[in-house]
Amino acid sequence: MRDILTISLRAIMLVAFTVLSLEAALQVAFPHLPREIVRRMPQYQERLGHRLVTEHGAREFPAGQVIDFEVTPRSGDLYEISCLSRDVLEDFAPYRVSFRRDAHGFRNDEPWPDDVDLVVMGDSFTNGGRIQAPYWQSLSDAILVLATPGIGTLEQQRLFEAYALPREPETVVIAFFAGNDLDDTQFFADMQRDGITRRDIAHRGKTPLDYSVVFRLLQFIADATVFAPKRPCHYPRIAHTEPPSQIVFAKIFLPTLGADRDSLLASDKLRLTRESLSEMAAALRAKDAELILMYIPSKPELYWTYLDDASKSIIVAVHSRDTRLKDLDTIDLNLHVQREVMRETADELGIGFLDLTAPLDEAIRAGQSPYFFADTHWNQLGHDIARNALKDFLERQALTD
Repeated sequence: MRDILTISLRAIMLVAFTVLSLEAALQVAFPHLPREIVRRMPQYQERLGHRLVTEHGAREFPAGQVIDFEVTPRSGDLYEISCLSRDVLEDFAPYRVSFRRDAHGFRNDEPWPDDVDLVVMGDSFTNGGRIQAPYWQSLSDAILVLATPGIGTLEQQRLFEAYALPREPETVVIAFFAGNDLDDTQFFADMQRDGITRRDIAHRGKTPLDYSVVFRLLQFIADATVFAPKRPCHYPRIAHTEPPSQIVFAKIFLPTLGADRDSLLASDKLRLTRESLSEMAAALRAKDAELILMYIPSKPELYWTYLDDASKSIIVAVHSRDTRLKDLDTIDLNLHVQREVMRETADELGIGFLDLTAPLDEAIRAGQSPYFFADTHWNQLGHDIARNALKDFLERQALTD
């Protein structure tokens, strides 16, 4: 009996030593582990160099980070946040994206110019993480790009005051994404009200197991095998363009389609966005400069009218279980409400308004796709369309000034 206990104890100690050794090795290799695993962990952003707490209040990506990876048909975010099978792939040749972030985590050459002609601000569409030539490239020889994925107007204002305004820009472009910018602004305002930071949110309510790479690795394997959903997928749907194309939406952006005008106008998130835009416009006007609001429609907003009623009904039926998605009539009625309200906001504030809906829709109607199939973002065509539209708009503005 004593021998059995001794053997069992030694076995337990060996397993514990092996697990602890593996954990230590994986923690050292943390920056090089697959993103699908490390992003589950509360420490991953800080471990990779993200600044979640800064002097100006907006977060920043890792300073000096070298980006070099291959974009493939499997790179899209919709493989991760929708039910889309990886067997359904877009047909394009893989290509590489490579660049180096500047000292503040943005995609600018260094050193920054002391005086800039143009500042472009926005979220992941402007960051262009899967694009080698983002839409702002070549717009000016003296340009500063301040783009952070998942950022709203209120947080952008912090970057504007810290980095843009001191460099005396002639023009500042705010790239407003209809999918979630209003919600991102509300989220940032709630953080300020509650006196918490993104670091607080990342670590709130976490247990020691949440920080373990071994635990998260086992969890990832279990989710991908034992607990993998076996439900049939309602995507892709057919968009009746010319020629027809397959389309996938992210459900997180679908509720914005059904937002009615009165509710939007009465919302705190719109008020906060308007106030932020007004303050930035006033600061620029005092320096004889101008603010331009560039409206980026969401993928569902553009493609919704190209779906038949059967496809629309399926999408609403599936996503209404866990979103605020409305019925079809409500969506059809309010499809472009946010665009109209943002145009009115720009008019009221006396700032320029560039709506990218028409040029993007023109490409879609012609059977071209300005979006990655399995992603919520533009592909290179989408960025080229945005570049041409913004370039023309800036040239027209210069002629009328």
